[in-house]
Amino acid sequence: MDKTAKFNVGEQVVHTRQGYRAIVVDVDPLFQASGRYNPQACKRDFATQNPWYRLLVDDSSQMTYVEECLLQRDNSQQAINNPNIDSYLVKHQGHYQSNARRH
Repeated sequence: MDKTAKFNVGEQVVHTRQGYRAIVVDVDPLFQASGRYNPQACKRDFATQNPWYRLLVDDSSQMTYVEECLLQRDNSQQAINNPNIDSYLVKHQGHYQSNARRH
């Protein structure tokens, strides 16, 4: 299966059902968490065939793991307020990108 992720690291998104804003810190092409981590996802076969995203939630210290179909682009241009953001991302020319070292 060849699936392209809709969002990239550093992009801001909104959870369509829960309404919170967040920023993408990691992209998994397929579901990578255990059933203990997200038991609802394992009940749906299609959930393992879509990209999943690790997100830092705005106005929180929380990180979530969300399926692509539950996200939409955040066009608000408002900064994400999460105390862990510098652990995952660096700001470069006004945009966030991964702080992971490249090989």
